[in-house]
Amino acid sequence: MLKKCLLIPDQLRKAVNLDKFKFESTKEIDPLDTVIGQERAVSSINFALQMDKSGYNLFVSGRYGSGRTTIVMDLVKRFARQGPPPKDCVFVYNFEAPDEPMAIILPPGEGRKFKSRFAKLIRTLRMDLLKSLESKQYDDERGKIVEKYQKQKQELLQTLEVEAHALDIQIQPSNMGFLTIPTQNGKPLSQEAFQLLPQEEKDRINNNLAYVQKRIQEVVKNINILDREMHDQLEELTQKTARYVVTNHFAHLLEKYDGFPEIKNYLNQAAEDIIKDVSSFLGKSETDTAPSFPKGTQIDKYQVNIAVDNKKHDGSPVIFETNPTYTNLFGRIEKKAYQGFVYTDYTMIKAGSLLNANGGYLVVDAEQLLKHPFAYESLKRTLRSGELRIEDFSELIGLATTTALRPRPIPLKIKVVLIGQAYLYRLLHNFDEEFGKIFKVRADFDVEVKETPTTVKQYVQFISRVVREEKLLHFDRSGVEAVIEYAYRLADHKKRLSIRFAELVKIIRESSFWAQQKRRKIVSRKDVEYAIENLIYRHNLIEEKIHEAIREQTINIDVSGYKVGQINGLAVYDLGDHMFGRPNRITINTYIGSRGIINIEREAKLSGKIHDKGVLILAGYFYEKFGKDMPLSFSASITFEQSYSGIDGDSASSAELYALISSLSGVPINQGIAVTGSVNQKGEVQAIGGVNEKIEGFFKVCQSRGLTGAQGVIIPQANVKNLLLKDEIVQAVKENKFHIWAVDNIEDGLYILTGQKCGLRHKDGSYTENSIFEKVRQRLVDFAKQTQLFKQQISELSKKEDDEGGEE
Repeated sequence: MLKKCLLIPDQLRKAVNLDKFKFESTKEIDPLDTVIGQERAVSSINFALQMDKSGYNLFVSGRYGSGRTTIVMDLVKRFARQGPPPKDCVFVYNFEAPDEPMAIILPPGEGRKFKSRFAKLIRTLRMDLLKSLESKQYDDERGKIVEKYQKQKQELLQTLEVEAHALDIQIQPSNMGFLTIPTQNGKPLSQEAFQLLPQEEKDRINNNLAYVQKRIQEVVKNINILDREMHDQLEELTQKTARYVVTNHFAHLLEKYDGFPEIKNYLNQAAEDIIKDVSSFLGKSETDTAPSFPKGTQIDKYQVNIAVDNKKHDGSPVIFETNPTYTNLFGRIEKKAYQGFVYTDYTMIKAGSLLNANGGYLVVDAEQLLKHPFAYESLKRTLRSGELRIEDFSELIGLATTTALRPRPIPLKIKVVLIGQAYLYRLLHNFDEEFGKIFKVRADFDVEVKETPTTVKQYVQFISRVVREEKLLHFDRSGVEAVIEYAYRLADHKKRLSIRFAELVKIIRESSFWAQQKRRKIVSRKDVEYAIENLIYRHNLIEEKIHEAIREQTINIDVSGYKVGQINGLAVYDLGDHMFGRPNRITINTYIGSRGIINIEREAKLSGKIHDKGVLILAGYFYEKFGKDMPLSFSASITFEQSYSGIDGDSASSAELYALISSLSGVPINQGIAVTGSVNQKGEVQAIGGVNEKIEGFFKVCQSRGLTGAQGVIIPQANVKNLLLKDEIVQAVKENKFHIWAVDNIEDGLYILTGQKCGLRHKDGSYTENSIFEKVRQRLVDFAKQTQLFKQQISELSKKEDDEGGEE
């Protein structure tokens, strides 16, 4: 049985041999230009990119370091090259609704051309308009109109004076209007003289004054009417002159953009605005285009704000937004300060990532997106509506106290790719009903790939690519083999390679660095192994402290001798950047009782749910083996000695079961053998995680105490495929200084630990004489008998006391 379970050195590691690939170094290898593995993810990405229907946006899930971002960007860019070129977007003044600037979409590069052409038109138009309005012909026409109305006004005033003179009234103009003064013999009548006149004469003069005042009002009214008519005719003349000039200037541009209705509409509106307000256009009017703005902040209505310029882009745009704040995604409306006054206009509208990626692809980190207020909800709203609204962020959150610009919505056609971890996808899918409707495709990135000749070749090409891209030293054959062996170790599987490229690239970089430090021209296996050792050294301080405590026997671990109810279990500690294994002493006491198996960690609230389940499974196994023919009546306390923090996982359940059987049977366990593996109710040993770290942790303890040749580790048979141990352990096994056994049932494990067989079950429920299970059964029978005897004694004592009490 021992020989059957004992593993040979070749089963303990994965040796990579690249002899079938003819190369001396990565200098001779073509760099990788494809994706290693990830067929499922790549297929999903391609499907999402090709599906142009609404809602088929993509969520890419996977662990950090799996190469998901690099692969996604590479695939998206490759697909985008085949797409139509992105369009320009410009903002212009909205003459119908000044607070709602208009966005105009133009072919790539046309935005800058339109801005240049329109600016030139406005510049030449100002000069030509000024010339036309200063021409002799215009002055003559203007003079005729002015002269005509001046003559009419003069006639009105002359008629008024004649009437007043006939009534002995003199009219004098003043700053306050017209003064009426009575006269006598052609001379103004003083107040004293007026008082000396007869009452009849006074009344006549007063009546005449009232009549003349009334006539003055009528004349002033008629003069105002004439002034308005003159102004209208002058304005009509100006507009007529301006229309001729403006129409001639705009005609060429209107013809140029005949196929662009939005441009034509804007040009027609701009032309009409110039014609209606020539003075403002020429800067001769004090009229402010925005009365609420102080002088110096007037809006130039005839500019073109280029929000997106795609002149130099080929294919569809691809934007990777690394900081997806609301303003970075949706754009912003900037403001300027002038003498303490804050103002804005359509020229201060700036595009965000969504507008820059319009017609193409936007890639966003999902976790970063969810960290920024309003960004995620606004993105969903935009994707649902197919329209982009650039809004002032302060107004969005209710902090704006003044009227803000509200640019017209922009039609949006975009494919959004969110990159995040799997738990984010599950959370969003389960708790956000809209998420599944907007992100209908998921690409799930794996962290490992099956070993095939093709994938091994791709790994060699991958190393060549990293070396070339980062200008590192080239790797020889042995160095490449060492990196690939490290990839197997990261995957914890002999037939699978890790595609956590961040970890692999780190080792490639550091191997090159250490080779350079040693003045080598090429990276070999020694450099890769040193880089790995140095990486571990930088992160294993806590591991060293724990092993130091074990060496100093501050933490009690026995690696020799035999003890009943005591065993070395193995645990893995994950510090985030480093994992390591260490032994834990597990002890069990058994005694008469009815509480069954007591998990001390659980009682102390230091046990996780999975560990609790593992302990409960032990009870199921015991009932399976010993409870079919008799009721079980015993108590057992299980604990991890010198454990002061939480414990979880079921990988120690087989070790606990071995110790429990040892305690009940009285058969001692070899303390030089550590155990890992979970167990089911049928006594089958099941696979666990971290098998390499656990073996290496116990080997380190045994090595520090001195290898005796009787030490080793029992692991589940299902974990043999995961063994990728260090060379020193493989060498120790080869020299019979250390052993590793693989078992698939409890019986084999007990034989290795104790040297005794468990025995076969007989029809009467007993087991083979002197076998471990028979000793357990006998102990349980003894417990039951002692319990029954104790109950009888108590009953007899109680009856005796009752009888004595009755006699008295």
